[in-house]
Amino acid sequence: MENKMKILICYFSGTGNTRMVVNKYVENLKNEGVETDLYKIESNNFQHDVTDYEMIGIAYPVHAFNAPSIILDFAKSLPECARKRVFIVNTSGEPLKLNNISSIKLRKILKNKGYNVTNEYHYCMPYNIIFRHTDNMAYKMWKTAQEVIPVDCKELLSGKYSLLEDVFMGSFIAWLFRIEHWGGRFNGKRYKVSENCIHCGKCVNICPTHNITLKDGEFHFGKNCLMCMRCSFLCPKSAIKIGLFEKWKVNGTYNFNNANKFEDEVHKNYCKKSYERYFRECEEKVSAVKVNVMQEEDEDEIKNIVKV
Repeated sequence: MENKMKILICYFSGTGNTRMVVNKYVENLKNEGVETDLYKIESNNFQHDVTDYEMIGIAYPVHAFNAPSIILDFAKSLPECARKRVFIVNTSGEPLKLNNISSIKLRKILKNKGYNVTNEYHYCMPYNIIFRHTDNMAYKMWKTAQEVIPVDCKELLSGKYSLLEDVFMGSFIAWLFRIEHWGGRFNGKRYKVSENCIHCGKCVNICPTHNITLKDGEFHFGKNCLMCMRCSFLCPKSAIKIGLFEKWKVNGTYNFNNANKFEDEVHKNYCKKSYERYFRECEEKVSAVKVNVMQEEDEDEIKNIVKV
């Protein structure tokens, strides 16, 4: 009996966007006959033997054009493993080329441990900070991701290498913006709870770094904040004040299932050309695969006719 290919995907997701993408990867890889395991990085209980897997995936939301510090710490904790193939998946709210630099530090850590990063894929998913995308845009982003992920999975399994395009002075820019790792901890200590709070304790329970505590009826915010926005985004009463970035706060989940064409798009011109390019390139990528499939089917049909 032939052994199935095994892939392990390790992921961190702040408010759920990256988790949605990763779950779609698992679905498509399993459809391709690949045994796929998931590991949620924040659990701090990594017990997988990486030598059991042909490939390792690492997925994360882009934080200030970088991988979150929790991802870098995870990579540093991995055992050395010569030439183990790794692919990277990341998500962000805008399709700027600067997002391509987010994996520079991560790739360096992995390379020093002997891993071979061969593929990287980026998907646009709606913001959980800066401003709120319309549900129409969220629907379009998710619909596009669902269409292109099967294509990327097939490319990944084909053995074809595919890395994101380099950015001029990318390493320096990534280093500069990595101040967000320190800034998140600095700003996180300045989080507060407003009078809207109902003391449900949800923020305490969902914080990935256990940075929020409730003692004697008072909330305390420590120095380990990732600025993942999980507490403020998912608070049922929008009661978390996010320090210096309060004016950028986004609260409440998106409706990914229905497009609402009548929504007022306040930010319709924001990164307009970049979004247009992203959606066009994704559509072209999917269309190209469909054309190839049709051509292969036609060739097979001709061969069958010739045989007859």
